[in-house]
Amino acid sequence: MMNGYNGKADIIIKNGKVVDGTGNPFYFADIAVEGGRIAYIGDLSGADADLIIDAEGKLVTPGFIDSHSHSDATIWVNPECQSTIRQGVTTEVVGNCGSMMKPPVPKEFWDRGAEGIATVYDDGEVKPGCFRDVLGKAEKMGISENLAWLCGHNDIRKAAGVSGPDYTDEQFETMAAYLREAMDAGYIGFSTGLEFEPGRVAGADEINRLGAIVAEYDGIYASHIRNRDSAIHEAIEEFLDVLRINRIRGTLSHLNVRLNSSAPDNALRRAIARLHEARDNENINVLTDMTPTLFGMGLMSAILPPWVFRDGWDKAKQILNDPGQRQILKTSCDRYWRFIHNGDWFRVRVQNAVKFPEINGTPFTELAKLWGKDEWECFFDILGACDSMAEADRCLMLAQMFAEEDIVDSAVRDPLFMWEVDSFTTSSEEPLASATASPQHYKDITYYFTHHVRDEKNISIEKAVNKITWMPASHYRLDRRGQIAIGYYADINVFSLDDLKINSGPDNPAVYSEGMYYVLVNGVPVIANGEHTKARPGKVIRRTDWGG
Repeated sequence: MMNGYNGKADIIIKNGKVVDGTGNPFYFADIAVEGGRIAYIGDLSGADADLIIDAEGKLVTPGFIDSHSHSDATIWVNPECQSTIRQGVTTEVVGNCGSMMKPPVPKEFWDRGAEGIATVYDDGEVKPGCFRDVLGKAEKMGISENLAWLCGHNDIRKAAGVSGPDYTDEQFETMAAYLREAMDAGYIGFSTGLEFEPGRVAGADEINRLGAIVAEYDGIYASHIRNRDSAIHEAIEEFLDVLRINRIRGTLSHLNVRLNSSAPDNALRRAIARLHEARDNENINVLTDMTPTLFGMGLMSAILPPWVFRDGWDKAKQILNDPGQRQILKTSCDRYWRFIHNGDWFRVRVQNAVKFPEINGTPFTELAKLWGKDEWECFFDILGACDSMAEADRCLMLAQMFAEEDIVDSAVRDPLFMWEVDSFTTSSEEPLASATASPQHYKDITYYFTHHVRDEKNISIEKAVNKITWMPASHYRLDRRGQIAIGYYADINVFSLDDLKINSGPDNPAVYSEGMYYVLVNGVPVIANGEHTKARPGKVIRRTDWGG
């Protein structure tokens, strides 16, 4: 026995400054890893291991957990999770905003490791077994991070043939059956995207009835709420009602108020105060999350009024390509990103134009000059060229959303905010690099630590790590993750704040961040000496694993 530890470890991390995820002050200790778990924390002088990592002068933290990700769109093309694992992300919660987002590149580029398992991602069709098969496909393929899935409301609504505000008893039973299939398979909860088709016309009764099913499984409800500008407070109350009525945990996804969006005075501060009141005075188990930068990503189709899609995509495409209808639309898109309606095209870039990949990353003001037409015409051309609603939903924009002061006061410092990126794991390799041409994917986690912790000192390292480790792990019940603690899975980062470096920018987005010395996932090095090992030790985290 050596200082309380008996045996040879798989990995020993020595001499590190441990920031354990709880928010408590750091301490110095060695860590032993055995069988994918943390076996010992203390003095391991003289102990032996297959791999000894010298963390002298470095931080040792739990692996980062992105509580709001859309990597379910890209994992099939990028199972090695290149852009995120290199930033220390070891777990992502996917299936957010009510949708299992479709991959941005054709199936011919998918990883071949899970052929033979067909899911909703393959052809966009929801059918019995598809939710279960998603988890099996990810496991068979192998992934470099852990993933936990939410079941998307918009997907099950489409599967039940519900497009308007009303539904039949039979249609509801179809939605309920798919939600139960997902929860039985191990999905950790349910998400809505109430600014997107077709969920944006769903009534509160429908969401509450589905929330009751989530409660049967002690799952979580995450919502991209119906409005975050002119009617933000009403939308928050609708969300809180679901949690209150069904007595379930909830996450108000990416709580923010965009600049020049017709929001009430002090809307963000009032919204945050309301969540504190709900948690402290009404015992509602609610948290929220937010991105760390001034920029955000969104669906192009979401700014269009609902009547465009009322009669299906073929009719919508006719509307988008009709000169007269375009003139009507130019004054009828006062929703979602209202600052576009208010004329702020200078803030917006093309993120993913499915039919025009050569313009990805181009500001709309520059695109207007390039194509010789105004920004609205460019916008309609991009969407009007799509062959299906699924294709249109893959067309994305990136825009400057917020003021720095709002980011610091909300996401960075407020204790109800977890940290997330609302992004994809991606790769610098084509064709995925062009299809996801945004710095957001390659740098935002690193930005939390370089900008808010290291440079501006807006938050301590202990509190920062807590927001992206134990806080989401406990809220989403990701069993034995999010802490440096004995018996916990060895998802561990070793890095120095001084060495973290962002290399991605608007004109050259597909460049990875640097500075992670080691990243372990379930006790296996995926990043070693700063390089990806190609290992795929990630797990699909199932609700049925809780307490196992």
